[in-house]
Amino acid sequence: MGKIQVRSRLKRIQKIINTLVKHGFGQLIQGMGIEELSRHLPKFARVEKKTVELSKAKRFRMALEELGPTFIKFGQLLSTRPDIIPRDYVEELRHLQDQVHPFPYTKLKEMVEQELKHDISFLFESFDEKQLAAASVSQVHRAVLPGGDKVVVKVQRPDIKDMVEQDLDVLKDIGALLDKYTAIGKLYDFTDLVDEFAHVTRMELNFYHEGKNAERLKHVFKNDVNVTIPQIHWNYTTSKVLTMEYMDGITLNQVDRLKRRGYSSRKIAEELGRAYLKQIMLDGFFHGDPHPGNIGMLGDSRMYFIDFGITGHLDEDQQQYIIILFRGIMEQDTDLILKAISRLAAVTEEADKQELKMELERMQEMYLSMPLKEVNLGKVLHELLEISFKLQIRLPREFAVLAKTFLTLEGVISALEPNLSIAELIEENRGELLRYQYSSKRLTAGVTKNLNRYLRLLEVFPDSLRRILEKVSGGEVYLKVQISETEMFLSRLNNMINRLSFSVVLGSIILGLCLLIQSLEVTLLRQYPFAEVALVLAAIMGFWWLWAILRSGRL
Repeated sequence: MGKIQVRSRLKRIQKIINTLVKHGFGQLIQGMGIEELSRHLPKFARVEKKTVELSKAKRFRMALEELGPTFIKFGQLLSTRPDIIPRDYVEELRHLQDQVHPFPYTKLKEMVEQELKHDISFLFESFDEKQLAAASVSQVHRAVLPGGDKVVVKVQRPDIKDMVEQDLDVLKDIGALLDKYTAIGKLYDFTDLVDEFAHVTRMELNFYHEGKNAERLKHVFKNDVNVTIPQIHWNYTTSKVLTMEYMDGITLNQVDRLKRRGYSSRKIAEELGRAYLKQIMLDGFFHGDPHPGNIGMLGDSRMYFIDFGITGHLDEDQQQYIIILFRGIMEQDTDLILKAISRLAAVTEEADKQELKMELERMQEMYLSMPLKEVNLGKVLHELLEISFKLQIRLPREFAVLAKTFLTLEGVISALEPNLSIAELIEENRGELLRYQYSSKRLTAGVTKNLNRYLRLLEVFPDSLRRILEKVSGGEVYLKVQISETEMFLSRLNNMINRLSFSVVLGSIILGLCLLIQSLEVTLLRQYPFAEVALVLAAIMGFWWLWAILRSGRL
């Protein structure tokens, strides 16, 4: 790293520290052990008085917005992870704003011509200088290709990639500090979370990836007459410029326009729900940002999707467990839900399962006992993420993306048709889901997958067995025995020994008193009946002890 890069990075770190301190997070900075670094930087900014009365969650959201695109996107990622951060932070981070001023058309024109290697007047029949939308990473313009095809052109902001890469490096350093100095960091591995975020962000900055996502969804709906995905024009697409078919329709955030055109809100809501059930449960690949501005209706009543930067992917096993999870929710079966969560999160400790079941039963009383049309699956999934946070269980990232997708989707459906829920749609399509789950194609794929696993196991088994036998013959194998609930076992053993000791002592006292009575003269006993009194007391204690044992049921 050159001197200029070092200075630039230190300047950025200074900006981050000052912003966090200004919003009241000075203790966090100190707690991460950055005091040493701060000596090489100018003095911290002071906490603004007007922020003191705001909640920590709100101040955190304001700090991320001030720090710019990378931190806004990181906050948006955190807002999907109630298994990592508290609920109030999740709710606040959902309000993060990604709205910025557009960059000048002259710079956009320069970027397009640099990427596509020709003058913009040669490439396009017409190009609208006014943007359709502007975000922190890119902005979108309408254009017409030679031949008359209407398209939208998404162009990346100049220098955004360098700024994001610098911020990702800083975030990685912060993640390492959180992992080292905080208890939650040791549990959830923020370095790994930042690596995941960096991977997703770099994919979003590569518009080839978004184009591939669009094509994959187009394949998912290739036989669906009710849904269409815009065509990607690959000759006009690079890693920084994406050109796709213009969808001349009405987006779902324009509810009044849809009604004036005669669209049925109920039918749109039902079709949207079915489209997502198909993506998630049948294909395992789904559009991850069902914002109403990203979904629309064409004049021929076909639904379309745009903006494919965020997608979710479930492998075969995850699909199976998600279907089991939804069955458990529909049937109000805690055991099915427990089975699905245990497999998804790889819960192995019996204690964890017992506590998890108790939390699920509590959740069942809260959510699942209500009528099906009132069940909000997004909230249920987020509740499951919060339970995993409480019990220190790590669910896969795909589950968090799924929960966030359902939460957004149900908001869109509710705005269109308040009396419809996804839970009802799942119930209506349960037969199709079960047929797919137990279809010959699915079962054959599962058998083939398992056979391949066993074949790989057979390949490595002889060599693994040889290594084990070598260690046994060399005296390198040690047997470790661990007794579960050791403290309880020792406590019970101690009680047993105490009882045995008490019985022996009591028996010895009684025996000794009997011998004493026999050896003493009668006159002495009548004058001073100490031995008789002691014998009676010992007998009473003996009967009391026997009664206590009988009552305990441990005779």
